[in-house]
Amino acid sequence: MQPSKRAQLAVFITVLVDLLGFGIVIPLLPIYAKTLAAHPSGWMVWVNHTLGLQTPGAFWAGTAFVSFSVMQFLATPVLGRLSDLVGRRPVLWVSLMGTALGYLIMALTGRFEWVLAARVLDGITGGNISVAQAAMADLTPPEERSKVMGLIGAAFGLGFVLGPFLGGTLAGSSLGKHFAVEHGWTLPFLVAGGLSLLASLLVIAWLPETLSVETRLAARQQESRGHALLVALKRPGMAQLLAIALLAMTGFAMMEGTFSLLVNQRFNFGPTEVGYLFGCFGILIVIYQGGLVRIVAKRLPERFALLAGLVLMAVFLPFLPSAPWKWPFLLVMIPLAWGSGMNNTATSALASQLTPAEDQGSLFGVLNAVSGIGRILGPGLGTFVFARWGYSASYGVAAAVVSGALLLAFTLPRRTGLVEEGS
Repeated sequence: MQPSKRAQLAVFITVLVDLLGFGIVIPLLPIYAKTLAAHPSGWMVWVNHTLGLQTPGAFWAGTAFVSFSVMQFLATPVLGRLSDLVGRRPVLWVSLMGTALGYLIMALTGRFEWVLAARVLDGITGGNISVAQAAMADLTPPEERSKVMGLIGAAFGLGFVLGPFLGGTLAGSSLGKHFAVEHGWTLPFLVAGGLSLLASLLVIAWLPETLSVETRLAARQQESRGHALLVALKRPGMAQLLAIALLAMTGFAMMEGTFSLLVNQRFNFGPTEVGYLFGCFGILIVIYQGGLVRIVAKRLPERFALLAGLVLMAVFLPFLPSAPWKWPFLLVMIPLAWGSGMNNTATSALASQLTPAEDQGSLFGVLNAVSGIGRILGPGLGTFVFARWGYSASYGVAAAVVSGALLLAFTLPRRTGLVEEGS
């Protein structure tokens, strides 16, 4: 195997193992946080009374989620820029170790405050996907970056397919119950921490440094140019791409944040059925990112792939609240998952083409941070509209937000990229 291909495989496996841990934790975290919040500390009781919370457990579960997203938003550009300065390998290793420590804290604690601290720590160090994306970009010519970004997306999909099933199995196992009853430990979180630790070891053993010494020196010489976001915005077309990433993620996160509520209200589905449906979404993402993206990349320029993905999302989001179970509803999920995949990979590829090699880490840090804002805004906006006006309105607003991204996509220049400028 060629060294570059082996390095790409190392990045893929590293991301996959890390996201398996993430997939284990995310479905279980709300229940875990809600259980701990049932025995609140004094300051939590004060917050409950001050806000007049009727179901405080749900509030504190949401706090655990948002704390991670906010800290990841703040830290991801910093990690990306740091990887430009010192290299991808050490930053990726440190971030994985921080994630492993955060999971370990959650596994062993019985206090919500420590869960919150663990989520903050994981958010600060958990921006490693941007570093992995930058490593992939280092290893790949600009015209092939849509394909390799699909590998990162496939790792996401596999993590979200396998992780929840593994977490549920571990929680219900005899060993998991024994740990919980006898020691107060949470086995799925222990395993998630072990997987992140394994991923950090894979970085040391398999991943060479992908950023050349010359590129790192160039990045250090330009370190004083300002915040990575301001530097990115100076490039023609980048403001539109970042706004597209924000709006598209906000609309899609509105769907993700309300999907369980939707199928529960429409079809009376419980956690098991919801888990299977999320697993179906993950499988669809893997099919696209692991295979179809190569076909799309060969036949469609990134700009048209971006437009097509946004059209699929905007058109089919309003169908979820009305499509009858079973096959009509399941079929609607296909264009939503693949449309999101087309949009994400094309946005990453276009942004990467606009950015010189010494700034790839900071670029993906900014891009992931902007998407992180969408992951914060989307669920909050989606659940508010859902609660205030019903599930149909929630998906109508989500489609409108994605349509805003589509309108912006039409303003992108027809020829983008540093490579094209010299062609």
